[in-house]
Amino acid sequence: MPDRYLESLVCPLPDDIARLIGAGEIDLALQLIDRRLKEPLPVMLKTRLETERFLLPKRVKSYTLSHEELLAEMQKRIPDFTADELNGLLLNGKLDFLYVNGQRRYFNRMPGSLLKSQPQLKRRALPDGSVGADLDTIIRRMKQHDVVFRYRLRADVKIDDDEPGALYRVHLPLAARSMQQEPAADVTCTVPFQADAEDALQRTAYMETTEKKIALEYTVTQKPRYVDPLDESIHEIIYPDARPVYDDDFIELPPHLAFTPYLKALAKELQGDETDPVKIAWRMYDYVTGRVIYSFMPPYLVMESGAEYTAVNRRGDCGMLALLFIALCRICGVPARWQSGLDATPGDVGCHDWAEFYSERLGWLPVDCSYGGTAYRAGNEERRRFYFGNLDPYRMVANRAYYAPFIPAKRFPRFDPYDSQSGEIETAAHGMLRDELDTEYTMLWYDLMDAD
Repeated sequence: MPDRYLESLVCPLPDDIARLIGAGEIDLALQLIDRRLKEPLPVMLKTRLETERFLLPKRVKSYTLSHEELLAEMQKRIPDFTADELNGLLLNGKLDFLYVNGQRRYFNRMPGSLLKSQPQLKRRALPDGSVGADLDTIIRRMKQHDVVFRYRLRADVKIDDDEPGALYRVHLPLAARSMQQEPAADVTCTVPFQADAEDALQRTAYMETTEKKIALEYTVTQKPRYVDPLDESIHEIIYPDARPVYDDDFIELPPHLAFTPYLKALAKELQGDETDPVKIAWRMYDYVTGRVIYSFMPPYLVMESGAEYTAVNRRGDCGMLALLFIALCRICGVPARWQSGLDATPGDVGCHDWAEFYSERLGWLPVDCSYGGTAYRAGNEERRRFYFGNLDPYRMVANRAYYAPFIPAKRFPRFDPYDSQSGEIETAAHGMLRDELDTEYTMLWYDLMDAD
């Protein structure tokens, strides 16, 4: 989607259309938008209506579970889960829903989101078979000695498309050079490809192919360091090779990184009279991890203002938590930016987002509000403190800026115009949606060792 459409999301919808959408009269709202678009309108308002016409049906597709279906899905995971419990979650604001043509519909991923955000439910759930590393063990090890984590990653891509002989233009995430990571090494692919520059802000491997199955492999080397940012006796640039501070690390970037009146008021309240950048960043981190609950989100494309949404509703996924932290820091004059790619834990590889902030005393440091919030809810203060200024080594960094362009640029709108984690595909005729692309990551081998 071109920038002008995304930027138009800061424009409010006409009141009658907004009320219909809020009341769940989706079909009628779409009819009214179509009629309004036939009238002479200012450019920005016309663009906003066109954008809503495009996004609204996609937003509705993310909310399909009825109350009864959500209850049944929860009982599959927790056999003794009751209807009263579900109603209690609704009254306590824990359920994300949308009214669709007179019926309340819950977010498709609500069952998993509840298990992720509600420890008391997770403890009662049936085992899910997931395998994860002992984070407390690796944190203790990192406090004693720097580590190096090297592993081989494979991305298997399947394209769900019936168009015969179509030529697919494919961008797949590729490990970039970052402050704690070496660029992808020994890259191989089942089709010819060209790798983006090692320091590209959203690095990809690009290919043009008629194949519907693609396998991309590369080796990743992570070299994270440990520091306690709140120890004021430390005066050392922890990552001297980090990308320098740029003007872009201070600015707002609507719609998701907009400095709205509410966010400005919240940032001022949290900052108080503090002037030290590290302590300001800690106050923002403390608020996000302690007061905002992790929750799965619909595709960011269909959301209007991620940072403000997360602050007002006090819920969000890893990317929304990172955006809120970045926005609050920037409003207070603390440089902050995006970093994302994969959570590459042995046995369990998935998409993940986090952030960075800057101080002259320590340079750029990473922050993971999602992992910090999980630690807070588990009562693990040591782990929560660790993720302010540090990351575990189980990462793959492909993106070092939010809303950065691909090279070469896509002809059609990106499904996720803000981030790149699973890949983007288009043909000569159209861009493909997320459900037409299946990307599965596998860690083929790994080696964790102490740094020299």
